[in-house]
Amino acid sequence: MMKKSASLALSIIFLLCLSCDSFSENIIAPNANIFPSSTNTKTKPQILLARESSTRKASAGETNDTKAKNIVSLFMTKNPKLNQQTAKKYAELVIEASEKYKQDPYVIAAIIVHESTVNNKAVSKGGDYGLMQIRWKYHKDSVRKDFPKVKRPQDMFDARVNIFYGTRIFSEYFRKAKNDLRGGLMGYSSGSVKLTTKVMATLKELQSKETKTNTKTQKRKEK
Repeated sequence: MMKKSASLALSIIFLLCLSCDSFSENIIAPNANIFPSSTNTKTKPQILLARESSTRKASAGETNDTKAKNIVSLFMTKNPKLNQQTAKKYAELVIEASEKYKQDPYVIAAIIVHESTVNNKAVSKGGDYGLMQIRWKYHKDSVRKDFPKVKRPQDMFDARVNIFYGTRIFSEYFRKAKNDLRGGLMGYSSGSVKLTTKVMATLKELQSKETKTNTKTQKRKEK
């Protein structure tokens, strides 16, 4: 009888231990996340990402269209002999070159206005050529590396070559001036305070015009 009682007692203790272990395994630890993890809480659905990307592209396209129109208007105002088709071509090149070298297209457009009065055949007494007045004797070797087809000074009358290379030159001066606009313009213009002041004034006019256009557009959308 003693043996049976002892055996029964041991069995009960064994079962109680199993129950305790099972219970302890199901206790939720402090600070544990009781909700199932889901990658969807951190990752946006692909369709939303695609829509956002499309919206950004559309917005960038609208901005460039506005800038191009303002630049065309500026070019034709400063050079009445310029036809709309040519002015549009120049504006598109300005936008394209500015995107490549990460510059404000309004700055490049203003430089063109005050360097050459938007005359692609302009030549200065010092030997500066084209829309952005590239000084041939200083840049002929470098420009040939970018544009192998360029062989002589008159090749700088090519609008694409001139605008792209001129924008590259300005971007280098801008970087050397630690992204200071006035410093970059002073470098580009060989220290001309007069030209720098004019360019900055024209830049403000273009920016103001764009702000007014954007305000009108926004009001139309709200109606």
